Amino acid sequence: MRGALKERYRVVVPDVDYFAGMVKCRTSCPVGTDSGAYVQAIAEGDYERAYAIARAPNPFASICGRVCGHPCEAACRRSDIDEAVSIRALKRFVTERFGVEAIIDPSGVLKFSNVRRSKAGLGTREKVAIIGAGPAGLSAAHDLALLGYKVTVFESEPEPGGMMIQGIPHYRLSRKLVKTEIASIEALGVEIKCNTPVGKNLSIKDLKDRGYKAILIAVGLQLGRSLPIEGTNLEGVLIGMDFIRAANYGRPPKIGPRVLVIGGGNVAYDASRSAVRLGVKEVHMACLETRNIMPADPVEIMEGEEEGIILHDGRGPKRIVGKDGKVTGLETTKCLSVFDENKRFNPQFAPNSESIIECDTVIITIGQAADISFIEEGDGLEMSRPGVLKVNLDNYKTSAPGIFATGDVAYGPKLLITAVAAGQKSARSIDEYLRGVSFNIKRKGIMHPVAGPKEYSMFRDYDLLRRKEPAATDAHERKYDISLVEIGYGEEEASAQARRCLKCHINTIFDGDLCILCGGCVDVCPTFCLKMVPITEVEGDDDLKKVVEARYKISWEDLMRGDSTLVAQMGTAMIKDEDRCIRCGHCAKRCPTDAVTLEVFEYIEEIEEVPVK
Repeated sequence: MRGALKERYRVVVPDVDYFAGMVKCRTSCPVGTDSGAYVQAIAEGDYERAYAIARAPNPFASICGRVCGHPCEAACRRSDIDEAVSIRALKRFVTERFGVEAIIDPSGVLKFSNVRRSKAGLGTREKVAIIGAGPAGLSAAHDLALLGYKVTVFESEPEPGGMMIQGIPHYRLSRKLVKTEIASIEALGVEIKCNTPVGKNLSIKDLKDRGYKAILIAVGLQLGRSLPIEGTNLEGVLIGMDFIRAANYGRPPKIGPRVLVIGGGNVAYDASRSAVRLGVKEVHMACLETRNIMPADPVEIMEGEEEGIILHDGRGPKRIVGKDGKVTGLETTKCLSVFDENKRFNPQFAPNSESIIECDTVIITIGQAADISFIEEGDGLEMSRPGVLKVNLDNYKTSAPGIFATGDVAYGPKLLITAVAAGQKSARSIDEYLRGVSFNIKRKGIMHPVAGPKEYSMFRDYDLLRRKEPAATDAHERKYDISLVEIGYGEEEASAQARRCLKCHINTIFDGDLCILCGGCVDVCPTFCLKMVPITEVEGDDDLKKVVEARYKISWEDLMRGDSTLVAQMGTAMIKDEDRCIRCGHCAKRCPTDAVTLEVFEYIEEIEEVPVK
């Protein structure tokens, strides 16, 4: 009908970034772990190759196999069908066979690292000091040591590990594993000085005087925050991080038989489940969010429920009530919403909805802060606001030359794997600073055909397999000790879970010169991700316009006029909805002219050094 509006299909011309973006698990990982590749290696039974892929960008692969916040799973395309591939648990499966926990000498895993290495050897370059032996500081130490620097890490606590030791309960992460993972870093010549806080008898100026050419502040967020409500001064009110740290060190504070934890995140569950293991009568949790939007991991919520934690969701703390100076309960109000229309934190409460939850201990887990009291006025470090360092997050430089800050102290509380990535990026920045160079990172993509269409196949019933969580110890039994809750996959389970991967590395490539527009690929596609439309119904960016104009020798403006003669000249476009594609390969098998091929995309980064003028 003349004048009717045509449907337009927004399309792009694929480039390196496009194909890299198809592998969403990799692009979502802060350190760039090729998660899909190691999952596929597990499915093929090549476990050592799977570990090599997992360990290459991550010095804490074994730890991440237990406690990673797994942003890769949040991005996994399999969740568009049912549920994401259990990537984190599959990483644990291979680390248990080839990681530090599986070998006698922890340094044996260093051969898998993809960090650039100094040709001159370990310990041949300048001295670098790192303040804080958490995941960010130790990751930086790992990379700097491989780059040849003499690295010393100063840690105020009796043992290294930061929040991996102080903040993660024993039932989630083995202390032996943390020590072994760190031992592999120490094998590079990294010196870790524990019980050596910077600030008392050692200042930043002292470090400079001792010949450290660069200093990295990676102290993390050791301090918990309180709430601006009545009653926080009562006996029985504890700060979550203090409670968890004391419990982890085997010196928990005295708590009553009825404990109430304020908060709805993973730290709140760490505190709640730690309290359960101290043998209290009841553990309650009160949080602003309703259960379906709580920030805690679903597994934490489920396992906490199994352990008897009583959840009061959608309730905001109003005041802590007490008698004779001791806690007797928490008064809460019904929370109507947590965020406003601009997604800013702005909780709204229902009037006259107050109620009291009886308890004798309140543990507050609503945020964390860094202790940077060791910084002196003469250090030249600026603050963006009181207690928060001014840091350039592109390179982790502070306002003082030669002093860098990384991890949570630089950007606030985030995932362990984010801290690892920040440590690595700050190591690269320190290397640039000390060598007087700048790094240009070039992305390069390589395509190569897989087996011929007739030979290619996905695993049998891969699209029907359902996600299965790793087994856990019995809820009643685990309440009475601090042993690990998660048991992990056996070989048969891991193989089945790995076969669920959609192989996003594999792409269908169309050759327009060979296509005869028979429509066979469209007909056979089980997810309807292919469609043939008139070329006049597509729209895109300048790259698309250039491709069309070069191919058909016509201006884009003339094409958009929609003249019937031009439409006949232009023909048909084959478009693909990548979100629906499950890499089944039926389109390539069906094509009578071999216009459709299946090709694997490999993505690499090459670093070019440019002297700084």
